[in-house]
Amino acid sequence: MTPAALTPAALSAAGTGASPFWFATRALGVVALVLLTATVILGIAGTARFATPGLPRVVTAGLHRNLSLLVLALVAMHVLTTIADGYAPIGLASAVVPFDSAYRGLWLGLGTIAFDMLLAVAVTSLLRDRLPYRTWRGVHWLAYACWPIALWHSLGTGTDSKLPWLLALDALCVASVAGAVGWRLSLTAPGRGRTAAITGSVLLPLATGIFVYAGPLQPHWAERAGTPAALLHTAASPGPAGAALPATVPGPVAFAGRARKSAGPGDDSVTVTVDARVSGSPPRELTIVLHGAPDGAGIEMASGSVRLTTAGHAASARGPVTVLRGHRLTAILRSQGGHQQEADLTLLVMGRDATGRLTLRPRGGA
Repeated sequence: MTPAALTPAALSAAGTGASPFWFATRALGVVALVLLTATVILGIAGTARFATPGLPRVVTAGLHRNLSLLVLALVAMHVLTTIADGYAPIGLASAVVPFDSAYRGLWLGLGTIAFDMLLAVAVTSLLRDRLPYRTWRGVHWLAYACWPIALWHSLGTGTDSKLPWLLALDALCVASVAGAVGWRLSLTAPGRGRTAAITGSVLLPLATGIFVYAGPLQPHWAERAGTPAALLHTAASPGPAGAALPATVPGPVAFAGRARKSAGPGDDSVTVTVDARVSGSPPRELTIVLHGAPDGAGIEMASGSVRLTTAGHAASARGPVTVLRGHRLTAILRSQGGHQQEADLTLLVMGRDATGRLTLRPRGGA
């Protein structure tokens, strides 16, 4: 095996079970949500005719309009890259017809609704001179309604929802919109409408926090969110006595965990260890250990091993890393019962957070 460079701070998808679309769709979704948050805040400021000497209303109005168009373009690219990835059974119809997909139908449907709302806002804005003002204004309010829908879509269907930095970013978006709404309501005369708006602005962040804690942060969320069994591999039959793994995992499953770097075992070597939990049922624990010489932020790998343990089994399957090319690892795992599988992994490490995908197949299989 030829040693290969591994850089935990800059791993990406470059092997079996992942494609650039898998990362592009998530990046586009995150950026679109951040810009949609900025658009909503600018819109709220515009309703109060907010302006400063250095930032007149004509500038904020133009920025609001251009950001809205950029958000729509990013969401369209997010949809196209999701379809192109091919990991989940999501077709073009699911992009415009809510709840049409078999993959996390409710949460993907929320994203579809948000996309349809943005399309409606864009079309009516282009036809503004030909529409009654009340009609245009009523449709334009959909831009504000699509923000919480898009947020819950991101939290419910995103495979990275547990990442601390993404949770912090979502919390910042919620706090920013809540602050803008609170400021706008402080300028409104007391009344039933103001009371209802205040109640809603308090309940939405509270409900979002409860949902995140009870949903995406809990084990087996992928299963409860509606991921098809074929992707979760819940239908895999248990292996023979002594086998710690199902015979095959025909498609890639996600894993997430923590990475750490330590000195040794030799004087001039370091060890990178990843401890992760594999999505789906039954629960499985994955450990990746790579040894090598320091090389900048990463290592020049000399040897490595992978261990996969299934909950409820005393035994585990483990074996050496046979290939490391860029961000793709291949290992041959052997259980105590003598069964062998070939494990293909892609690994992304950002700081101390590790995510990736795992595919298992019989030794020598296609």
